[in-house]
Order: sequence, then structure tokens, then C-alpha cells
Amino acid sequence: MDDVLQLELTVGLFISFTLLLLFVWSAKSGDFDDTKKMMDGMLFDSPDDLRAAVEKENKQKEMKAKKAKQKEEERTKSL
Repeated sequence: MDDVLQLELTVGLFISFTLLLLFVWSAKSGDFDDTKKMMDGMLFDSPDDLRAAVEKENKQKEMKAKKAKQKEEERTKSL
């Protein structure tokens, strides 16, 4: 009975300490620093704004794909 209690306590403390470290790490890396989004989020939720945001994201993806394709073509030409 005492062995089970010690195991539960050890595992519980390990999990709690791990979660605390993850929280501190994410707080230091700036994961919770986006206060402007929360403050201004309601102002930019119209369908037009959302559509514009999706289009901008798609354009960024296309540009990244083009750059990756150009780099691949440069690599194949240099070989």
C-alpha cells in the first residue's frame, strides 16, 4: 500500500513539475504576448476582413512555394 502511494506521489510530482517547466518556457518565449489580438479581435471579424486575411495567407504560401521551387531549380542546375 505504501509503495503505491509513493509511486503516485512521485509520478504526480514529476508531471506537475514538467507542466510547470513547459508553462515557464512558453511564457519566456513569448507565446502569451499577443495582447493586441485579444483587444482588437472583435473589431476585425467582418466577412470581408476574414476573406482578406485568408487571401493574404494564401499569397504568402504561394510565395514560399515559389521560392522553394526556385531554390530547387538552382540546386538542380548547379549539379
